[in-house]
Amino acid sequence: MTDERDEATAVVKADTTKTPMKARELLRQDAGDVEADQVTMERSGAETINAQRVSMDRSGAKTLETRSAQLDRSGVVMLSGEHVVLHDSSAVAARAAELRVADGRVVAMTANQVQGEGPINAVLLTAGVRTEGDIRAVFLTAGGVEAGGDVKVAFTPPAAAALGAGIGVAFALALRLLRRVL
Repeated sequence: MTDERDEATAVVKADTTKTPMKARELLRQDAGDVEADQVTMERSGAETINAQRVSMDRSGAKTLETRSAQLDRSGVVMLSGEHVVLHDSSAVAARAAELRVADGRVVAMTANQVQGEGPINAVLLTAGVRTEGDIRAVFLTAGGVEAGGDVKVAFTPPAAAALGAGIGVAFALALRLLRRVL
């Protein structure tokens, strides 16, 4: 028998109909693998989350697969979804149809559309991008870029290809020299 104090309940709105429904709530606890229609986390952590709708506040997860996600002051290692909002949150790798970043940080992101509030900082950014602030990326391939500030890219696709070819030639020469010496 489960103790009611261990399992908190909350009233949330259903996804498309917005009707109230009863749901289990995870507060200040850690979970392993979570699979549900709707997940709401506050100051909690999980290994893997697979859900239709995820809302995280000051929480973290290693892997998050969802249709729709809202992250506030949270972090995810691998994130994939259709509609994702990162508000003051971080992701190592994010893949989404629509990604909105508000004061968030993403190492590698690929999306059909990225919308930013404030600066967007990324190592790899592949998407159509629109932001009010600056865009800073090490590597950027985008269909269209609209920025209210500066767009700074360390490597364009031709520059990255030239760098890769140069490193490959240097590696081949070093290997050839090592074979002659040994």
